[in-house]
Amino acid sequence: MKSSDLTNLIEKAFSGNNRVLLFKGEEELIYLKNFLKEPVRALSNEGDNSIRSLIESCSMCKGVIKRKYAFGTGANGVMIILNSPKLVTSQELNIFKKESAELLKKMINAINLQLDECYVTNLVKCESSDSLVKPSDMIPTCLEILKREIEIVKPSIILVLGEIIPLQAVVKSLHGISWFATEHTISLIKNPDLKRDAWNTLKQLKAKYDQIHK
Repeated sequence: MKSSDLTNLIEKAFSGNNRVLLFKGEEELIYLKNFLKEPVRALSNEGDNSIRSLIESCSMCKGVIKRKYAFGTGANGVMIILNSPKLVTSQELNIFKKESAELLKKMINAINLQLDECYVTNLVKCESSDSLVKPSDMIPTCLEILKREIEIVKPSIILVLGEIIPLQAVVKSLHGISWFATEHTISLIKNPDLKRDAWNTLKQLKAKYDQIHK
């Protein structure tokens, strides 16, 4: 039996009242044990819509011109939270946007994970046209949405790119999650000397990931 066929069999069995699963041969038994041991973390459409609704319905900040939505399934149990550097202008954010995304993908691939299997979100969920509204002013409101986002996605590991201090209240309130933090990818692009520390953090994250999934 192919692994895809066995996967369908397991899903079918668990969708009904009959929870008895049969296997044939040692290979199928090993696959079945691994399948049942691995938590199903992919975000459901219901969860995705719930998070999107939270962001869209928020009206706490003035002059919102853009709302930022997450991407990735979160299937591997890793969440990445992007917190833009303080000393980076909106113009620089646009200039480095593509290069920053490519670097993030390379960083995650370097530890043998796939970016599209992570859940990547922003700390600040919106952009405002009001010059009096700073991203730091938005954080208290965004933290409430982020906390709910974490509760829905249920990651086992969270990597913060950028300053983690604004997240301390969330870190302390949620248990059972391993937190890691490194510089934002834009900071790494502007200052390559920071990449060594970032790599060390990624290796620590991967060690924890391997420990969880052994």
